[in-house]
Amino acid sequence: MRYFSGWPSKLSKLLARLRAFAARFGFGWGHHLKLGDAYRLGTSKVRVPIEGLAIEVTLGLGDKRLHLYPETRIGPGGKPIMLDSYLVVDPRTHLQRIGGFLRLTPKSWLAIGSGDPLQQALFEFPPAVDEQHLVVIYGRDSLAFRNLGDAGSSIAPVIDDPRSRRAEKFRRLRAVLGGPVELLPRADALSLIEDVNRLMREEAYRVLDDRGLPGGLLSLPERLAPILVADLHAQVDNLLTVLTQNAFLDGLEDGTAALVILGDAVHSEEDGRLREMESSMILMDLIFRLKQRFPGQVFYVRGNHDSFSEDIAKAGIPQGLLWAKELGERRGNAYLKAMGEFYALLPYVVVAQDFVACHAAAPTMKVSREMLVNIHRHPKLILDLINNRLRKANRPQGYGRGDIKRLRRALDLDPSAAFIVGHTPLDREHTLWLDVDGIDHHHVLFSANPDQVGVFTRVGGMMVPLIYPVDSLTPVLNGIDVEGA
Repeated sequence: MRYFSGWPSKLSKLLARLRAFAARFGFGWGHHLKLGDAYRLGTSKVRVPIEGLAIEVTLGLGDKRLHLYPETRIGPGGKPIMLDSYLVVDPRTHLQRIGGFLRLTPKSWLAIGSGDPLQQALFEFPPAVDEQHLVVIYGRDSLAFRNLGDAGSSIAPVIDDPRSRRAEKFRRLRAVLGGPVELLPRADALSLIEDVNRLMREEAYRVLDDRGLPGGLLSLPERLAPILVADLHAQVDNLLTVLTQNAFLDGLEDGTAALVILGDAVHSEEDGRLREMESSMILMDLIFRLKQRFPGQVFYVRGNHDSFSEDIAKAGIPQGLLWAKELGERRGNAYLKAMGEFYALLPYVVVAQDFVACHAAAPTMKVSREMLVNIHRHPKLILDLINNRLRKANRPQGYGRGDIKRLRRALDLDPSAAFIVGHTPLDREHTLWLDVDGIDHHHVLFSANPDQVGVFTRVGGMMVPLIYPVDSLTPVLNGIDVEGA
């Protein structure tokens, strides 16, 4: 009897997969529907014309509701621009607590259900939602819906517009920053960085080294939801986009989240802007204002560009030396010295119970927690963490699968803990890459793409990647009427 007891469940799962396959590849063309009211799905497809409207999906008889919103971005004139994609979100939590979403793009499909661990983490499906409950297909001129769940599904138009909630975040961020997003006056900039350096000398969650100073390891408690970005490279709007998306700003304000920047906020990577340093200064001012406002929620992990070294160069342009020259000329030697002190005070590795991250690479040497804490004693370890790259045929000195495993063991992490780095984007079209080089839970993050910005955060106990279109937010925030806000 034990052999047969699993058959109904296995058969149900197999049938659900077959139904999803059939729904995806067009068996049963269904009919078109002009969605004006709630509609209960039957056994055939229903096609809803794409008209820029949001759609509510109800799984079961009110057991779970999801919203499909047309995705938009804010253009240079501050006006929303409609994108081709739809976001699938939980309306109970969207923009109200840190969460995630699914993205539906043209000529693609989603099988929505509790059988996907990521969806279960994002949407907290109740037991009534089947493993594959509903298929949504983005066709040429319509969205097609087909119910697969035993409890049924329905669709309805949505009146709510989440953009008003996001606009409220713009006003709050402007208030947090205490002024427009622009280059601070010389005296104000010096006062700010000196205050930040005072905070850094007693920074929260830093393990003290053998000198009694904040060591090279930042150890985040489980209660803090991480917000990881890497390699912003002077893209101010990328950071502003992150801060006004999701409930990231809420998490900083209520002390439940931690923004962690994995190095290299400075030095533009865009063609034609490699010598330009003002945007780097504006972005560092912004980061310092956030650190001053949220000292226990904002952290910066050192990268290779966080230096004045002559070795920091791009396309033959000595960005490290230019950075020092510009800071000295525009803000004085005292500010230049304070920036050097800031770099010296930075951690090199951040760890939590389910991830470890650094700027560039896992160490290729034997490593221990004690070495990471007392990193001032290990200059080669520093170079590995901020400069090395993945091992390739032309880079035999790079890191590999075994080095990542050794780092996890040194920090007593589970083998499934995510290892996240920046430094080495795989191409210029994307912003993050998962399971890189076939190594499970090894991810690369590059948050300086001018069109999209990648983030890692924790949702439902799972580290999840999120990608947002970059909004032109600097003029939006600077145009807010502070008196009337």
